[in-house]
Amino acid sequence: VTEESQAGARPLRGRIRRGRAGASDGVDREGRRLIVGVSTVTATAMVSNATFNYVITPLIQDLQATESQQSLLRQLPSIGALLVIFLAGVLGTRIGPRRFLIGSALLMGLGYAMVLVAPAMPVVSLGLLLGSVGQQGLFVVVIGLLSAGLTTPSARATGFSTLAIVTPLVYIVGPVVAGGLIGVTGWRVVIALWVLSAGAAAVSAVRLLPADDRAPADDPTPADDPTPAATGELWTPALAGFALACVVQCINNISTDGITGTATLVWLGAGILATLVLVVLMRRLSQPSLDIAVLRHGGFRLLLVVVLLVPFAALWYYFTIGLQYVYGYTALEAAIIMVPAELMAIAGAWWSGRLMTSRGIRFTGTLALLVMSLSLFLTTTQTVTMPLVLSLLIVCLYSAALTGANAPVTTSIMNLAAKGAEGSAAAFRGAAGSLGNAVGVVMMSTLVFAIFEASLT
Repeated sequence: VTEESQAGARPLRGRIRRGRAGASDGVDREGRRLIVGVSTVTATAMVSNATFNYVITPLIQDLQATESQQSLLRQLPSIGALLVIFLAGVLGTRIGPRRFLIGSALLMGLGYAMVLVAPAMPVVSLGLLLGSVGQQGLFVVVIGLLSAGLTTPSARATGFSTLAIVTPLVYIVGPVVAGGLIGVTGWRVVIALWVLSAGAAAVSAVRLLPADDRAPADDPTPADDPTPAATGELWTPALAGFALACVVQCINNISTDGITGTATLVWLGAGILATLVLVVLMRRLSQPSLDIAVLRHGGFRLLLVVVLLVPFAALWYYFTIGLQYVYGYTALEAAIIMVPAELMAIAGAWWSGRLMTSRGIRFTGTLALLVMSLSLFLTTTQTVTMPLVLSLLIVCLYSAALTGANAPVTTSIMNLAAKGAEGSAAAFRGAAGSLGNAVGVVMMSTLVFAIFEASLT
């Protein structure tokens, strides 16, 4: 975590004094309500992520999906996420974060409802695309909303460390419930849970998040003051998301069709064209909606590199696959075995929040990333004859370090965003993470299976 972001968080070096609400974390009553609201909305929206892998196999078997349809189905979440990611950063500020979150949750519910009643794969694909667009838009805006609502570094540290607990908490319950339901009732019941969760996200946004027209007391800008951001164009954020999606699809197709494959070249050409048009618009428009001012900060760019690289390991994914294909466990048994790792992830997020208040953001982030590196180094000692408990201990260490690094890195990124540019910073953070996930899956899967094939000879 960079020196520049740490400079904006120096109050975290010492022990935080008690705030107005009597809390030692610098968060007042409204801030706590915001943290609870954002965490609740995020948790309910994440149910589909936690159960996606358990639904896909029975779904494609039931609807007799072709190989190309199966491939598209697995790529749709990342495509939808990238298409909307920069638009969400702009529209969340333009129409108000709570209104946007409610709309995103309703779009999620509509998409998942289409999947629920789908008679054929084209309807499923369209529904998943709509659902992923709504979900990623929601994830971007909640980060910006939390950062804008918690104005002190200590409050942000508390908020983002609390939010980091949400993912492992959902992943403890979701896979176990999904695995059990699919074995008894079928995949559509799990999709029905997605629809209900999307509705719960909308209700949570209405009940727990602050109204959009309520400006901070110390904000001298009138609520009805027209700004360029409120009336600007949408071409630049849309093109940025489309170009990024093209890059990811180009990389995905390299691994299947080769670098000279038709699909690879089509996506490459579309990405280059979108990028050229975006550059022209950014140069000619006096006030483009896509705000790239934060990218001029060297520390911000370095933090985006961290966000991009961390998903490359994907140890959770590979360990889950290993439980099924190396140790011979079912999907439900694998989900149960992963519970200790999820509990350690929760402990890591809690530990990260405590450490940030006592030792600072940079120390916490650096330590967490070093521990993550150690856990990945320990994986090189694993063999197929190693007892499962030893492998699980390594994954537990990795899980704690991964969530422990999430809060300080996110806090540092959002501390570098200017007031009013939180949505843009959150969008770039989300884009880096999505790109890292996509590229990491292609690169690491290719490497893993190449080594696997070589080991057979």
